[in-house]
Amino acid sequence: MYAQILFCWLGATDLRAAAGDADAGLGPVAQAVKERSYQEVVLLNNWEKAAANKYVSWLQQKTSSQITLQHIKLSGPTNFGEIYQATSKVISERSKNYSPDAALVFHLSPGTPAMAAVWIILAKTRFPAELIESSKEHGVRTS
Repeated sequence: MYAQILFCWLGATDLRAAAGDADAGLGPVAQAVKERSYQEVVLLNNWEKAAANKYVSWLQQKTSSQITLQHIKLSGPTNFGEIYQATSKVISERSKNYSPDAALVFHLSPGTPAMAAVWIILAKTRFPAELIESSKEHGVRTS
């Protein structure tokens, strides 16, 4: 069986979920790892490192997947060029650890609209990938 690798940004709803906010539910990332099995979950993070590390500890209790946290410095969460460059670099670096037939999955729900747009562009051009989204109301589904 081939490896599935989930790539996603860590979003505000994810952090709220880990902090116990009932309105956040599980948050998009935890919802995705609960419903599907991934060899690795690659979390791109532009939040404070302490908050992201706490989130990873919380998420690791919900999955047997390897979790890799990539801290990304952005001038802003909507800076499309910086998001594109950082995301492309992380995908290239992490993909080297797997065979060419590894399935890449990009999660659109966590993060800003600019981050989601970058996932779509990369999935349709440089890094063929499945696009997923999630919500409390509809669960995880392919976009």
